[in-house]
Amino acid sequence: MKAVQDLEGGPATPVRAGFIAVLTLAYVGAFIAFVPLLSLLVPLQAQSLAPADKIGLLSLVTLWGALVASVANMAVGWASDRTRHRLGRRRPWIMAGLAGVLLAYALIAAARSPLVLVAGVMLFQLAFNMMFAPLTAVLADRVPDGQKGRVAAFLGLGAPLGAASGVLITAPLFADTGPRMTLLGLLVVGCLLPFLLTYREAPAAGVPERRSWSIPRLSRDFGFAWTSRFCLQIAASVVNAYMLFYLADHARYAEQFPGSTVESGLARLIALSTVLVVVSGFLGGLASDRCNRRKGFILLAAGLMAAGLMVFAGWPGWPGPLIGYGLYGVGFGLYTTVDAALVAQVLPSRRDAARDLGIMNLTNTLPTVLAPGLVLVALGADRQSWPQLMSLIAVIALLGGAAVLGVRRVR
Repeated sequence: MKAVQDLEGGPATPVRAGFIAVLTLAYVGAFIAFVPLLSLLVPLQAQSLAPADKIGLLSLVTLWGALVASVANMAVGWASDRTRHRLGRRRPWIMAGLAGVLLAYALIAAARSPLVLVAGVMLFQLAFNMMFAPLTAVLADRVPDGQKGRVAAFLGLGAPLGAASGVLITAPLFADTGPRMTLLGLLVVGCLLPFLLTYREAPAAGVPERRSWSIPRLSRDFGFAWTSRFCLQIAASVVNAYMLFYLADHARYAEQFPGSTVESGLARLIALSTVLVVVSGFLGGLASDRCNRRKGFILLAAGLMAAGLMVFAGWPGWPGPLIGYGLYGVGFGLYTTVDAALVAQVLPSRRDAARDLGIMNLTNTLPTVLAPGLVLVALGADRQSWPQLMSLIAVIALLGGAAVLGVRRVR
């Protein structure tokens, strides 16, 4: 891959607190949109529709959803870079994606067959990436390099708060899928609206009159950052999609805590680790700005994630899952914040930020495509080899941390 000099300078005007606040809230809404859905509600639907092979159905749903997401994120990123609209390049796509997400929720809630569940998740991934691809480009569009770590620290609140929303979604008051989906939709709309109503950009800022698709020439640094995120996201994909079944089938959560459901146990586990995720991500983003270094923090994050996964592998009895989730959560919070700042600095072109972020987003979607096959093979024919699976993805996480050492432009 060949380095490319961008024709434009990066953003120079510091962003203000109000902008950071509404962008952070929008990120929280985006994570609320998918984290409880894919980690709790879709697995529960899969279990209800195919109790004899819930892992097989969940893997199929995950695979097709990830394939749609891979294409949608790149296509929408490319299109939003070239959009000429009075609302700007990003907002029209975010608005359309939000409407599609609400439609997908209705379809998933109404699913009465595996085919409808697959279709609902595919629609969700199309709509979500229509919303999320242009939203992630705003960091590169508007935030100077000197503020990227700080702003990314706030944006990093999205993942833990999105995960913590699962506690509310699984409250006894919302015992059925329909009310849970309705609540989810209201939360997402409430978080996205302030950004949609207040964000302003030039209708065609930095967009030439006519531009066609071209194969991007990506830098060496971009390649190593891509590889690092790809490996770490494989670990995240497995944890996000399969922890409910890990707690049920290997940790035997219901046996350890009679009277408590597995989904409420997972929600509480995520909630308890949220504080650690928030603190590690926020402090890591600020510290990486102050030190003007990113790679060391990502190495540390990969080590913590791997340590948590090894606890899952070797200590299923309580409090092993709690300790494992704590270590993993601290590492994941640190990783997401600092990695977002690093990636924003190694983008080949600010003019094509959404397109290049779409290529980077393959590190989120391709692991989701690969994870189901990896899980099925690692768990074995009886679907019970959880220590083997967790040990394998711990090694992959460490490889992801090591890959970031190849980045040269960022320390």
